[in-house]
Amino acid sequence: MQKENNFSQAKRILAVEEPRQAEEKPKPLGFGKSILIASLIGAVLFITHYVLIPGYVIQTGEPYFKGYLIAYTITMGMMLVLALIGYLREGLTLNWQTVKNRFRLRPMNRGDWLWTLAIILIVLASYFGLGFTGKWVNAVPFLAPSDVMPPEWGPQGAIKTVPGIFMGMALKGQWWVVGVFTLGWFFNIVGEEFLFRGYLLPRQELAFGKSAWLVNTAVFWFIHIYQPWVLIQILPAMLLQIYIVQVRKNTWISIIQHGFVNSMIIFLLIAGVAG
Repeated sequence: MQKENNFSQAKRILAVEEPRQAEEKPKPLGFGKSILIASLIGAVLFITHYVLIPGYVIQTGEPYFKGYLIAYTITMGMMLVLALIGYLREGLTLNWQTVKNRFRLRPMNRGDWLWTLAIILIVLASYFGLGFTGKWVNAVPFLAPSDVMPPEWGPQGAIKTVPGIFMGMALKGQWWVVGVFTLGWFFNIVGEEFLFRGYLLPRQELAFGKSAWLVNTAVFWFIHIYQPWVLIQILPAMLLQIYIVQVRKNTWISIIQHGFVNSMIIFLLIAGVAG
């Protein structure tokens, strides 16, 4: 009996000291804090692209793409860091199973793959089909591209590229460009999706229930103020994507869709670098 009591007591002590598990719900995230997060991230991205990169180009005379690569890698890496900081602040341990549970990285089933394909098609259709709306946004003076921004970064940039040149930089033989951009691409996809869909969305669901996807969309849409000419183009697919991610509770859907669409630039760079 004494041994059983000692064993039970030891189990209680271990249970108290055991780290919190991913199944334990995080704290709700209300509208005020959601807007604050969007404002801070949006401000950093806007200042980076409208002030810091143009300033770098003017001061150094370097191609715009060099400044962009630096900013892209750092700011997108910031997203991943923020997601991991929030994760650790919840007292969760850094093991893969707990990470998968907290960020909703669930196995993809047939329905998930079909929805992912549908979202990709809608992203492409809305991006190219609504490309003309960029000039409407550019009519707002403080949202218009700066004079040093290259055509590829502005409205309908995908159709304004010149073979072998990207954002003012000759690509042939510059293989380091592919490596740096791919690193930024990884931070972009994993960082944004971990932060907004994996970390913030479950907390917003606790505050807003079935309407959380609308709040998450508003927050994520707003941070793209640094690229305002795409705001109308990306909205239809963004609404669908975040709604489906919430319903199916699988962040892989948005990671795969986002990664696939953004990877097209990598292939464009490889073609330019290879000459």
